Amino acid sequence: MAERTLNFTTQVSVTSKATPDAVYDTILDLRAHLEWSGERADDDKFKLLSLEAPDGPAAVGTTFSSSGTADNGTFHDRSVVTEATRPHRFVIETDSRLERTRGRTWEVHFIHRYDIEPEADGSRIVYRETAQRANYRPYWLHPLISPIFRPYVNRADRKQLTNLARLAEERSTG
Repeated sequence: MAERTLNFTTQVSVTSKATPDAVYDTILDLRAHLEWSGERADDDKFKLLSLEAPDGPAAVGTTFSSSGTADNGTFHDRSVVTEATRPHRFVIETDSRLERTRGRTWEVHFIHRYDIEPEADGSRIVYRETAQRANYRPYWLHPLISPIFRPYVNRADRKQLTNLARLAEERSTG
């Protein structure tokens, strides 16, 4: 299988009334990802459906698997936590396999980076997602098309990040 370098990055941010520690604790709880990126997802066409992770807070080296729906199929992910710096940064690297309903299977390596910064009485969560390398470059990631595709990804990521922020607020007040 020939591998292609992509380095396609998107970035979004949201604010939360929760402290950086509360946001960080919510991200460390890998099972909570199923809630804010699955159960609370605004779009049934893009959300987590299952997640298998060890009990307790994640740490560097923690591995887990997940699956979900995408606009054009289903994805199956194997992930590892590669950085966990309380309460400022959390990084997950994911090998994803998108089994497309139209087109061939896309295998891609993602880096998911969460930066949490204090802001007013709460925090700002910055999420950066990089599709680093893949078995092929899909049409939507070609240089002329990707600027059209980027706002769609940003919108979906912002909705899920907002769900994370709200869940952290709920956990810190209740």
